[in-house]
Amino acid sequence: MKPEIPYFKLKTFYFVATESSFKKAAAKLFVTEGAISQQIKDLETRLGKRLFERSNRKVNLTSDGLNLYNLVAPVIEKVENIGDEFVRMSGTLRGSVKLVSFGAMLVNVLPKYLIEFGRKYPECEVFLFSAAGEDIESMVLSGAVDFGVGPTDDLPEGIVGREVWRYKRYFITPLNHPLAKRKRLTFKDIAEVRIVAPNRTSKSGKRFFKALEQYNPKLNVTVEAGDWEVVMKYVEMGFGVSVLPDIMMSTKDRERMHFRPLDEVQPGTGLSRYGILLKRGKYISPAARELIGFLCPGFDFGSLGGSNLMSPSPDLK
Repeated sequence: MKPEIPYFKLKTFYFVATESSFKKAAAKLFVTEGAISQQIKDLETRLGKRLFERSNRKVNLTSDGLNLYNLVAPVIEKVENIGDEFVRMSGTLRGSVKLVSFGAMLVNVLPKYLIEFGRKYPECEVFLFSAAGEDIESMVLSGAVDFGVGPTDDLPEGIVGREVWRYKRYFITPLNHPLAKRKRLTFKDIAEVRIVAPNRTSKSGKRFFKALEQYNPKLNVTVEAGDWEVVMKYVEMGFGVSVLPDIMMSTKDRERMHFRPLDEVQPGTGLSRYGILLKRGKYISPAARELIGFLCPGFDFGSLGGSNLMSPSPDLK
């Protein structure tokens, strides 16, 4: 016999899962914490599964809880946004969008899109979050944001990526560095000098270290930083050499340091790819769909699976 599960219990479960807290979920739903606890207990009884692990006032999903969340989240989010969906059908767009990206993209690329989007849809709000590559993926997978803008290479299975931008990658040195004058340059040459490196836990950092450690397992890393501005500053100061994509550089940076396309050093390593990152199966709100359409015209929402049946509409007021 199928267990009968009232919608409000699934809604309660959804908010406890997204907030990782009974107290915060209670505040969101305007009920007591005791009522939240009772509903979750009843839901677990109906399903015969434990949905949360409770510790130090924080609750985490069990494996069964995660399975239920992946089933429930798109449904709850679509129902909770039914008002915005209905208004959208009448030709108006409203609502909010949570977007996560990395610093250089937020500063150098996205502003022009966001300004245009704000002018066209003044009733929409866009909330921005700054994070590194793998943290962007974590926020997308957790549902903490509507979508991310970040590297599209080597994505986990749960994320659908669509490349939008490509940037050349460059080898950079101080102006007076010996490698700046060398006509023919290899990764072996780079591995033998001091390195100012990106965070080795990031994807770009892992690739960088893996390529160099083939020639020198004991690299002389003088600075390791997740912030590309820090990397460039210490390269300029003479602490070592590095590699970075064009998106990170300004005209002034080019005047202060020596740049060489990385393809000239190692063919096939000369591009960084960035684009839209979405959780597979996630419901995407009307406002988020329209903003994605600004960034990536023609994005195929059907590739996400789930309940994303509508696409951006160009004739919205």
